[in-house]
Amino acid sequence: MFIIGIISIVIYIIATLMIWTNIYEFEKEKKIKFILIGMIVIFIVTWIIVSLCSNGIQVEKSYLKVAKTTSLLIFAPINTIFVLPYLGNIFNKYKQKRLSGEKLKKRLIILGVALFIVIIIETNYIKTFELGLLSNVMK
Repeated sequence: MFIIGIISIVIYIIATLMIWTNIYEFEKEKKIKFILIGMIVIFIVTWIIVSLCSNGIQVEKSYLKVAKTTSLLIFAPINTIFVLPYLGNIFNKYKQKRLSGEKLKKRLIILGVALFIVIIIETNYIKTFELGLLSNVMK
């Protein structure tokens, strides 16, 4: 679990650097707010997905807790690295007036639809990941 925690921190650091460079038009305080709020929202959404995936898995609670924690530590930073830099880039272009309000809406809708599809795929993947993890632990 320690190694997974370290990997999670490294991915979060990489995500933070990617986001920071994509929102260069923002003031320092707004960059920090965007990053923190974005990471918290993605963490909560990932936690909900992991919780839904874990429903129905019949194993000892301690094993299930480890599987859920592992999934959360892996998938939350990965989701962050795929969503927030792109979202920051969209807002940065809008702030630079390179995107109109209409184009901003279109890109946000496209991002939302893509995220919805990814969530559906990720839900199945997380459940398979947790079952594989639990089957290896219980051998």
